[in-house]
Amino acid sequence: MKILLNIIKFIIAIILTICVIALIIVNVASSTILNKEFILAKLDETNYYANINTAVKSDFENYIYQSGLDENVLENIVSPEKVENDTKIIINNIYDGTNEEVDVTEIETNLRNNIENSLDHKLSATQQKTVDEFIKKITEQYKDTITKTSYENSINNMLEKARNIVDKLQKVSIIGIAVAFIIIIILSIKDFMTGLMLIGSALMSSGVFYILVNMLINAKVKIQNITILNDAVSISLRDIISTILSNLTTIGIALSIIGLVVIIVFAFIKSCKKEESENVEQ
Repeated sequence: MKILLNIIKFIIAIILTICVIALIIVNVASSTILNKEFILAKLDETNYYANINTAVKSDFENYIYQSGLDENVLENIVSPEKVENDTKIIINNIYDGTNEEVDVTEIETNLRNNIENSLDHKLSATQQKTVDEFIKKITEQYKDTITKTSYENSINNMLEKARNIVDKLQKVSIIGIAVAFIIIIILSIKDFMTGLMLIGSALMSSGVFYILVNMLINAKVKIQNITILNDAVSISLRDIISTILSNLTTIGIALSIIGLVVIIVFAFIKSCKKEESENVEQ
């Protein structure tokens, strides 16, 4: 009977560990990757707007050489403020489902004015058509560089589904932790200290899990070498991933310490009580 009871306790402790791990994952996900304010803060911290503005200018230069126009026509056609505002439009589309379009009218006007000012003659019909095509390419390139995706609605739908899953997992995890905790205490009513030590072991196991996962990811993936789309996106993505892993590691260390302290403290109390009981019997 005692062996069966210990097996049940062990299974419940595993369930408790899994629930703690799941709860931490969903909480970190909710406060980071699923949180628009977190993403916006990271974009600020990593100078994303300045970096993406540099990427925009670099992409524009790829077209200027083909057009035969002077490089000066590209000067001041896009302001840093517009880059930031348009980036936030995309973020809002993704996280809030606002479905707002990036307006390129200002870029078209500025570029057309620069081209006209750079020429000392009126454009012919053929030249006008060439200029119109050039302006169209520049504005399309701007949209592509800023958004890097035309699937904001699809991403928003996926985020909504992810949020729903996270909310459900959070509730299930909390209930699971509470139920597992109560069952362990009930099963350990005759050996209360052992029950608390088992809970401490579950906490420590959860913490060690996150520490090992972080070590494994860092060993297998060179986060600082991750490159996607362009430098602006890559730098911000690296920082986001590093922050998430850092948060999980910090939580893992805290849980490991708390769990270890719980085990040591109640093991010590149990040992003292046992010694005291033996002395009384003598």
